[in-house]
Amino acid sequence: MNERFRPGGVTHALVSGLVEAALALLLLGGSLLAAERSTGAATSLAVASLLWAVLALYSLAVALLRARVFAAELDDQAVVLHGLGGASRYPYHELSAVEVSRGRTRLVARDGRVRAVRGVRGAVQGNRFRARVLARATEAAGGSGGLKPSPPVDGGSGRRGPGNPEGVPRSIEPQPGPPGGC
Repeated sequence: MNERFRPGGVTHALVSGLVEAALALLLLGGSLLAAERSTGAATSLAVASLLWAVLALYSLAVALLRARVFAAELDDQAVVLHGLGGASRYPYHELSAVEVSRGRTRLVARDGRVRAVRGVRGAVQGNRFRARVLARATEAAGGSGGLKPSPPVDGGSGRRGPGNPEGVPRSIEPQPGPPGGC
């Protein structure tokens, strides 16, 4: 069974884009009305209208990307990140950690490369994503229970801060089990 994480915030970005587009149209209309009286005022209003139109296009593009493109999917063997360049698979055995810091979630590979998970937004969704990746990685490793979970921390992971003064990374690498197999 696959789990899919989407970033949210689509409605907010869409409404922002529509309001910015409406403001751009109002400024353009004001520019056309002011053109008869003052060319300087008309030019200023036209430039402001252009600026708001660019902001509107950006907000609408963000809404489209959040709604259709950005996602993170967990299947039985890997984390699949969907982005502008298509889908990328990261098998659980190649991952060493999932970092959640300042509302951003990142996958850390064993070779040290870091990948931003754009389909996950905020600390709450990031902590839930980390827990699900940990559970899926444990299942993929044979359910040995050898992976050590880390508690959700508001200060992030892998960096020094209030929740992690030693800067110890929150790892999903297998940890040695207790003696006797219990």
